[in-house]
Amino acid sequence: MRKTAILLLICWVLPAHGQTLTPISLEEATAKAFENNPTLREAEWEVKSSRWGMVRAVSDALPKVTFTSSLTRTDDETVGRQNIMRDVILQEYGQYIDPDEFPPFAYKDMYSSHISIDQPIYNGGVEITALRIAGKRKRVINLTLETQKRALILNVQTAYFTLCRAYRAYQLQERSLAVTKGYLERFGRQKELGMISEVDLLRWEAQESSDQAALIEARNNLKLAELSLEQVMGEFQNQSYYPVDLTQYQADDYDYSSSLPQLEELWEEMQNSSPDLEIMDKSVKLEKENVWIASSNFQPKLNFNYTYSWEADNDWELDGFKTWTAGINLSMPLFSSFGNVARFQEAKINVKKAQEQAIDYETGLYIRLTASYNGLRAAGERLKAGRTMLRQSEEVLSRQGKQYELGMITTLELLDARTVTERAELASINALFDALIARAQLERLAGSF
Repeated sequence: MRKTAILLLICWVLPAHGQTLTPISLEEATAKAFENNPTLREAEWEVKSSRWGMVRAVSDALPKVTFTSSLTRTDDETVGRQNIMRDVILQEYGQYIDPDEFPPFAYKDMYSSHISIDQPIYNGGVEITALRIAGKRKRVINLTLETQKRALILNVQTAYFTLCRAYRAYQLQERSLAVTKGYLERFGRQKELGMISEVDLLRWEAQESSDQAALIEARNNLKLAELSLEQVMGEFQNQSYYPVDLTQYQADDYDYSSSLPQLEELWEEMQNSSPDLEIMDKSVKLEKENVWIASSNFQPKLNFNYTYSWEADNDWELDGFKTWTAGINLSMPLFSSFGNVARFQEAKINVKKAQEQAIDYETGLYIRLTASYNGLRAAGERLKAGRTMLRQSEEVLSRQGKQYELGMITTLELLDARTVTERAELASINALFDALIARAQLERLAGSF
């Protein structure tokens, strides 16, 4: 039934709007925006990148295995000098020594290979600190994605509600012009019969000109609203849209001012769940981790190394004498021209700066929450007042129309009643979508409530 009513309404407004209308819901607009928004896609890639950042941080604490093979060419004179002692030994004791078991000390082309295993043991806590930093950065990136999703949803809602407002205002001005033309045609016949004065007819002609100007302005506003929605959705097709959720919003009697939770309740909930506040908290903790990194420059470093080697010879084959070595390396920083002290002090100052920024941001966020909260309450009150004014003005217009038919009031009084009713309806439209936008802004900060 609802779809049938929507299609009938589209067919009714189609000739006046001048283009084929594309029905669109808020859900569809949001889905298109999520699909086409480049900033959101970039943030999603950042999330995937942060996962590999965690893997990299873990790998820094694991053993590193390296295979190295090298080729060194030496001049003949140097090779000869290095092998002199071998030649002498073989000449004197050759009967006791197998030449294959006593290889040359040097070759013209010398090939060497070895496998090395390095395991960090303690480097001032750098490895575990890097792991904590990677975890916090991953969380910040995920929170940033959440804030960007909320911001995009708010932008779509604002653009969609603006489209609804502009579309409804266009309908109002179109209907107003049609009514004025009906009155003008009717009073034109009465003027020809001498039933009304020329002044009364001129008033309706002036009203027609005013309504035509208002309709042109409403059409321009509607087109701008359509383009703004396309911009948010990432689709520039220059189409004309019909917001299918409009009838639902108009039929909704939700009280936007009295159904709100208390401001302090929203703020308390935000402190526990707001991604904006958590980002600032993680930023401070990241700066504290940098202090740990800077302090590691003052601490000893202990690492283990194991190397398995093949003796250098004149071919690539791993057939030479095999040797291995294992060792523990300990290094202790003594003096670095105060560079480590400077880095440590700089890191501590950055922590203080981040803490001040977090306090300032939290204060600003509370101010934004208060402004959005009070803005929604005010919009709700304006909506209630606008609905009341509209009902009253419609009743007055109905009575004035009957009284005009009986000749009890003048044309000017009837025009005044019409003007008041139209203004009341336009104010009610603006108040409704102001309230919807204000609620969307509050939900962007505080989440659903």
